[in-house]
This record gives sequence, structure tokens and C-alpha cells, in this order.
Amino acid sequence: MIININYKTSYNFTSEVPRLVQQLKLSPTECINQKIIKWSIEASEGEIVESHKDCLGNQINNIYLQNLIKKQIITTKGIIHTKNTFGVMKGLHETVHPDCFLRQTILTKPNKKIISLINKKSKAKTNSIEFCHTMNTVVGDSIKYLSGSTDIKTDAQHAISLGTGVCQDFAHILISLARHNDYPARYVNGFLADDSGHGDNDTHAWVEIFIKDLGWVGFDPSHKCSIDDKYVRMGCGFDFADASMIKGVKSNFKGEETLDKEINIQLQGSQ
Repeated sequence: MIININYKTSYNFTSEVPRLVQQLKLSPTECINQKIIKWSIEASEGEIVESHKDCLGNQINNIYLQNLIKKQIITTKGIIHTKNTFGVMKGLHETVHPDCFLRQTILTKPNKKIISLINKKSKAKTNSIEFCHTMNTVVGDSIKYLSGSTDIKTDAQHAISLGTGVCQDFAHILISLARHNDYPARYVNGFLADDSGHGDNDTHAWVEIFIKDLGWVGFDPSHKCSIDDKYVRMGCGFDFADASMIKGVKSNFKGEETLDKEINIQLQGSQ
């Protein structure tokens, strides 16, 4: 599949920002599943400085700003060629042992309601692939998709208690359940080319679960499916906070900040 992406993030500040450092994870993952045909990142203020690739293969860029006046716009766009590998991630360039992703975080810590989503005894009755698909399905049924019902600070426990959420919340609940059942799991940020059922003008989130003898496999609990060639992977981490595409640190700023996003995703066909 050939996918054209144009993603713009606008930060609006009510007063001058004395110092701002922004860390960007805005480069698509380089692996067998997807190939970058062309890609660019631009900022309305400041120079984008290439920093390093982290241990998960995420390309890190930084922007250093002083005395920023009220607005910063970051735009990333390009064309990606994706392949349908039925969820199995191939050729990832990372050095972290999968067991690292057995550790729960504040956003993924389970409660009784999450743990009870699946009968642990069924683990012995099915193979690992079937069990992971079952977890994906039960999490997909555990809450209803409702835009605006949660925010970036909502954890898995609160989302499942509330009964509603967005893709971020589905992902956190699945990560929580998988780790509780001794499957390494991680949060993935990216884009979905066909998201007509969930119409937020935002990025998408799903989960990768490590299955022995198969590797990392992508599951999308909000759609109750494995990922395919309509997904563009940008990066991963322990949870939303760790995998965020843009992180900013402000110094001596006493005003308020608002955020606007614009996304345009077009399918150009397949090759």
C-alpha cells in the first residue's frame, strides 16, 4: 500500500516562552513492514537538530528555542510503502530485550476488572497466538469508543471503570492485561489510513505483543484486529507518555498552552 501522510501540530502559547526544548519522534519506523519513499519534518520556529537513534530504533530530533512568541507549528509529511505481514513485525532495529516490556507503568497497572477480562486457565488450553487474539478481542469489547471521554493522563484502570475511551485507552488496557499474563507488550504510535469508524483528527495507537518463536505482533484492540498495510508505525514505548511523538519542556513559562492537530491521510493504491 502507498500511503501519503500530512500531519501538522500547532502549539499556541498565551505569552512568551523564555525557553522551550522539544523532542521529536516523528520519523516512521524503518523495517521490512514499511519503506520510506520520502519524508520531511519542518518547524515554524527553531532548527530541527538530529540527535540519535534510541535503543528501540526511534529516530530522535530536538528543537531548542528561546523567547518563543506565542506559536510553534511542527509539520511532518511524506509517502510510505507498507506491506501486509498479518501483524508480524519484521526487521526492527532495536537492542532491547522483550522482557523489558513486562514491567507495568502508572498508565498500565491492572486492577481486578482488567485481570478478570480473561480466564487465566484458558491460557493452558490455547496456543500463544490464539491467546493473544483472545486478549485483543476481550479488550476491544471491554469499553466503548467515545471521543473526548478521557485524556492523555487517563490510565487503564480509570478507562475500564469509566467504560469508554479512545484508542490510547484500548491500548493501555491490552498492555496491562498482556503483561499481567506474562506477555511482553508495548504501546505503538502511528497512523491508520482507514479510520472511518473512529473519526478523531489524531494519530492512532495500538499494541505490539511479543510471542515466542514469532516475535513482535501488532494488535489493534480498538478495531479488534491485527495490523495490516493500512497502518504506519512511527514508534513505540512502555505507554503513551513514553512513546509520545512530541515532548516539550518549558522553563519559566507562566502562561497557558493549547494544542491543535491536523491530519490528512490518503491512499495512493498498492504496489
